[in-house]
Amino acid sequence: MAELREALRDALAGFAGAAPLYQSAEALLGALGYESERTGEEDLADLAGFRADLEAMRPLSDRERALLADWESAQIVFQITEDEIAGQAGLIDAGGGFDRGSIESFLFIAVELAAAAGRRYPRTLLADMTRVVNRRYSMPSIVLFRHGATVTLAAVGRRIHKHDADRDVLERVTLIKDIGAADPHRAHLDALADLALPAMRERAGVRSFDQLHREWERVLDADALNRRFYRELFAWFERAVAACRFPDDGAGPGNAERHVIRLITRLLFIWFLREKELVPAELFTEEYARAALRNHAPDRTDYYRAVLQNLFFATLNTEIPKRAFSGRDRDSHRDFSKYRYRDLLSDPGAFLRLLVTVPFVDGGLFDCLDDYEARGEGGRR
Repeated sequence: MAELREALRDALAGFAGAAPLYQSAEALLGALGYESERTGEEDLADLAGFRADLEAMRPLSDRERALLADWESAQIVFQITEDEIAGQAGLIDAGGGFDRGSIESFLFIAVELAAAAGRRYPRTLLADMTRVVNRRYSMPSIVLFRHGATVTLAAVGRRIHKHDADRDVLERVTLIKDIGAADPHRAHLDALADLALPAMRERAGVRSFDQLHREWERVLDADALNRRFYRELFAWFERAVAACRFPDDGAGPGNAERHVIRLITRLLFIWFLREKELVPAELFTEEYARAALRNHAPDRTDYYRAVLQNLFFATLNTEIPKRAFSGRDRDSHRDFSKYRYRDLLSDPGAFLRLLVTVPFVDGGLFDCLDDYEARGEGGRR
């Protein structure tokens, strides 16, 4: 698994460079064990040709044209059929490339999205784009979106129509979203690794389209992904409770558990705000931490104090007009409705400007629960 993660990390780095999207997508799929000579026709190698092909199969509605307005390029990477799935592609002539009649196959498509400053693509928008493609091609179409410095893999579930065996019904779209090309998160690497064809052959005996289709749906099943998320979250909770030390909150047994639960609840709520583009996504990246902090390191608490605490208390728990850095005197420095730890930040003014549009959350979740006497440099809750 470690070797596969490293190969995926190397392949993802290609999306952050100047290499053509097609090559980067091919390299990532190759790291997952998917390779094929069945590529798209020459007239599908650019956006105009690809869109014309979609229109020819089924005219685009006005809404669908609007969904595709941010597409800067799109093309078929390749098609995986029974031959490639069974590992026999080298023994059989691909016959000239993309086979539209091969319904029992997977089509991999790469799409470049506009990367205007601050432009983000929420889950629902990417899902709707994925549906536009899958409504037209008769085989399952997996879409790799590149948007800025991130990559999203999108797949849509299909089932046979109850009254027409020749038709598929599109179900839920599942995304592995916002994979950092330059610095991918471990959870994203693990999710991608679960889709590796050699691993599927080993654990599930995948040798046919039907088997591969079932395994993709099993791996990307939303309920299964949710169960995995909560298992991993609970494991993190147990590690944090065992490793962290907190000031006594005076409420009796379970002190550490209450502190960790409060932290998790706050972070989950902030993640929801991030998905709604109400909190800048860059705050939660290693790249931002390195740039924003004077001395960022995994064994230091600077990120928690200068970024997260300031986000919790001086931003989300403070009305916008009242947000400002504390003074240098002792009393104002211990006012947690003010920004603190100015000296830990490389550019305090830039930090303030980044958070100026973050909303005030009036509900108690981000209340500071320290009493005045306990408030010091390290005793925050």
